[in-house]
Amino acid sequence: RVLIDHVEEHTVAEVLDRGYWAGMTLYPDSKCTPQRAVDIIECYGNERLWINSAGDWGPSDPLSVPKCHVEMRRRGHTQQLIEKISLENPLAFLSQSGRFLLPKCS
Repeated sequence: RVLIDHVEEHTVAEVLDRGYWAGMTLYPDSKCTPQRAVDIIECYGNERLWINSAGDWGPSDPLSVPKCHVEMRRRGHTQQLIEKISLENPLAFLSQSGRFLLPKCS
């Protein structure tokens, strides 16, 4: 039930080894770039790991997640893996709360 966000290469193993979820917040120049995120996915797999972006204190790019998708495709990763990291894993984590409900589409 715990997500540690802003993981990078030097912290992701410690987070995952303890059974926590790991979030990679993507930034263009600092923290975790889309390329570094794909490196992490390739090293540590796709369980309890997700990508996200932010628009906060420093330079950010709201297109970081789609850019990560492009990088994953460039490296030969499947659409299924892209959806797991971007959608299924976040939904699995957030669904642990009885208060999280997806909006119904008509």
